[in-house]
Amino acid sequence: MPHDADASASASTSGRETPRRARIDAFDHLRGYFVALIIVTHLYLSPNLIEVVTGRGALPASAAEGFCAISGIVMGYVFLPRVRRDGLRPVTIRLVRRALMIYLAAVALTGIRLMFAAREGTAVDAGTVVEAVTLRTAAGVEPDFLALYALVVLGSPLVLWAAAHRREWIAIALTGVTWLIAQFAPALDDADAMRLSWSFLFVMGVTIGCRWPELARAWRRLPARARSWIATALVVGFVASALLAEFLIFWNHHLLVAAAGADGPALDAMRGIEARFLAEWTWFGPLQDKASLAPFRLVIGTLWFAALFLVFRRVGPRLDRALGGMLTTFGRNSLEAYVAHRLVIELVIAPTIWVRIAERDDILLNTAVVIATEVVVLVSVRAWLAVRARPAVRAARRAGTARDRRDDSSEPGRAGSTASPATMAPFAVVESTTVVR
Repeated sequence: MPHDADASASASTSGRETPRRARIDAFDHLRGYFVALIIVTHLYLSPNLIEVVTGRGALPASAAEGFCAISGIVMGYVFLPRVRRDGLRPVTIRLVRRALMIYLAAVALTGIRLMFAAREGTAVDAGTVVEAVTLRTAAGVEPDFLALYALVVLGSPLVLWAAAHRREWIAIALTGVTWLIAQFAPALDDADAMRLSWSFLFVMGVTIGCRWPELARAWRRLPARARSWIATALVVGFVASALLAEFLIFWNHHLLVAAAGADGPALDAMRGIEARFLAEWTWFGPLQDKASLAPFRLVIGTLWFAALFLVFRRVGPRLDRALGGMLTTFGRNSLEAYVAHRLVIELVIAPTIWVRIAERDDILLNTAVVIATEVVVLVSVRAWLAVRARPAVRAARRAGTARDRRDDSSEPGRAGSTASPATMAPFAVVESTTVVR
């Protein structure tokens, strides 16, 4: 659902495409939002007030699917112009390195969980290590989501090659077959089913990102009234269906538990709703199956994603400012944010705080821990970015110093200049910081 702010991206398709497309902040904000929701889900502290937004990861669409889709969109949007400008080889090298980094992070996170499992008595041997390194389920520890992400990033150069030749249908068809296999193949564990089905989701995202300027032009060609009606229908449908799903799955049951056997017409109606919901679970259950991405779940996820994108085009900047820039930080540094939240949860929250409060069912305490965890992850990511930027800052300072010395020695009248390296250093820092970001 491209918006008016995509005019520059749309204009790039009117003639020869520019090498660099305009940045779309809504992509960063939306990806950061999904990362923030994933953190809440992985804390497993229920009930908490943030579940009103997250749905505890049990709704007919999840933040993890949204993250996979938006990551594919950003990859296609950013890297297709680079393939056309620089060729496939340098882009492939960069993406393979990225996939290797993600793979190492996935193995490291699995290793941490295996370490805690071994402390609790689980047998960990050489075979377990091999399973972990090959991204299989090891000693009951399932591979991290990053294992799937590493594989799809590794295969993304092929999708970009196909898109550069206007043949993305090849990648869509191939991953469409793997998605079908995930629907009907028996005895697939969740990890294998996700690799088969979510690759289709990621490839569709890459394709949308590659063709975003064209989609923007098509959207803008629609009459303003039609765009308004479509946007309103998507957003209203998303809010209504999400709240209905949350009521059926969580809040109806929580309210009945809180009522503690009290009587009344409203409570009787709620008990009837819960009984009917449980009786129809064979129909609703597949909508909660993330691994295979059943057709109806795929459709709901697509509609919800479109609605969220429209919302974030409107309120994303204000929401990001209200949250102290969290959405931008998480969205532009999603790998760092994901790894940081896993480390915080596995090494700090799980062995200490979680075991003390998990059984209390204190909604306010749980909410406070969720918010505190988000803040800790945000601070950790920004601290890591600051540390990583230091070598570039020092290099810029050295370059500025050397440049000043050359100017002083080569230009007449500069020997007595007051523009010393020390006074030029702040400008070097500003320039370096801009480049790093």
